[in-house]
Amino acid sequence: MIQYHMLKLTGERARQDEGETLFQSMGVDSYEVISPEAIDNLKEGAFIWDCIDEDLLQVPSDVFELKAYFDASQLDEMDELLKAARDLGFSAETEAVADQDWANDWKRYFHPIAIDEGLSIVPSWEDYDAREGEKILQLDPGMAFGSGNHATSFLCSRYLRHYVKLGDSVIDIGCGSGILSLVAVASGAGRVIAGDLDPQCIEATKNNAAKNQMEDKIDVRLGDLFQVVKEEADVVVSNIFAEVIIGMASDVYSHVKPGGIYIASGILKEKLEDVKAALAKEGFVILESETDGDWSAIAARRSA
Repeated sequence: MIQYHMLKLTGERARQDEGETLFQSMGVDSYEVISPEAIDNLKEGAFIWDCIDEDLLQVPSDVFELKAYFDASQLDEMDELLKAARDLGFSAETEAVADQDWANDWKRYFHPIAIDEGLSIVPSWEDYDAREGEKILQLDPGMAFGSGNHATSFLCSRYLRHYVKLGDSVIDIGCGSGILSLVAVASGAGRVIAGDLDPQCIEATKNNAAKNQMEDKIDVRLGDLFQVVKEEADVVVSNIFAEVIIGMASDVYSHVKPGGIYIASGILKEKLEDVKAALAKEGFVILESETDGDWSAIAARRSA
């Protein structure tokens, strides 16, 4: 197996631009940035990937890290960068790492997930024997990384199973891999509008709809949902950060039919009461909420 080496540079948050400039000036144009801004960037895009590293949530506000990878032919360049970083007063270190198929390595963590007794999500590359009466959703998240395995997707899926009625219309805000759209159809929805800002998510949702013969019921749209969707729906679902949910509460209200349901997750538990208050202010009645680990979900009804 080919060996790679990782160089990690750590410094004060105020010096992040200086650290990135150093990397770029020495020919390193592909590197990983770990800082509080990573979470801010996720918040700005109105969707959440299931496979984000939750350690990012614990990054101290006053530090940053840069990571770059070098193969055996680049060790001299790595050593030069290591010396330059230390000369500038940054903390820097290197370590050997094994080569991996990074694009597919995550698959070993994705296994069949039972949403309830009647529905399971199964990786499209894995054999699975369904129980009697059990529905199966085949899923390949691709680069969209929405598997249903994360607590936020699982909570949304459970609420969809409970609240979606036969023939309901559903809007899926930030569809990711399309998992929530698939669950909605499997729960009886007659039509789902799935929207996302990321073209990779649009492609993944279309592919997964086709895998499950649901493409005639899932209308996939690229763009800001409130610009590309004018319809109202019986159920609206979003798996997004709390701050985004709070900011779009008024727009969501206008897209839920009177008496309809809004399901929201991606909410850190310490933000749960803030989200409830924002929804209540717009006229939603909170029906229930649930917390799994660090994450919470809410089901609310629009007043008639």
